[in-house]
Amino acid sequence: MNWQYKKRDDGLIAVTLDNNVWDFLYTRKIDLAAELPPDEFAIFITREVEMESMAIPDTASKAMLKEYISQTIVRCRIKTTAVFGFATDGPGPQRVEGWDQGTWQSQTEREFYDTIRPLYLVGRGQTNSQLTKNEADAAVAAQSFFSVALTCDKKPGPLRFAAEHGGKVLYLTDIDLSRRPLKAHISDFHNA
Repeated sequence: MNWQYKKRDDGLIAVTLDNNVWDFLYTRKIDLAAELPPDEFAIFITREVEMESMAIPDTASKAMLKEYISQTIVRCRIKTTAVFGFATDGPGPQRVEGWDQGTWQSQTEREFYDTIRPLYLVGRGQTNSQLTKNEADAAVAAQSFFSVALTCDKKPGPLRFAAEHGGKVLYLTDIDLSRRPLKAHISDFHNA
């Protein structure tokens, strides 16, 4: 399968952040609100990435990272995306949202999940965030057909699979921020 990337109708560049991007941005002291202004970029995290962020330990060594994440979400007006679904009785946080909060899963997303489920999702153990292994990566990868997915994760899995099949997955570890700002890398990648 090879799905096609679809740009937003409003002209904004959609960007979806993988959870590992927080460490990348924080250690480099990147002010994401200044780097990706809201009149040019719409920034998102998936519900699964939100769950991973909530699972970051409340320790002294992680306090400043957690504060950076919290402030950046507010300053950038980062929205959490989730598909529509009904709550389950199982343990842990819900992955879906209800009426007027979740969106219908697109045909591309359904086909993508149907393709990767046996490869990367079935039979995987649970993580500290109460997600199964690769679940958050799959959610970010599914968004890469509508949004530039930023990640530092180059291992085989849903993100690489999406990148190889029409998704826009930008590996932050491959770009040189000393030569060009993040905004320029994302804009060029989006328009390529």
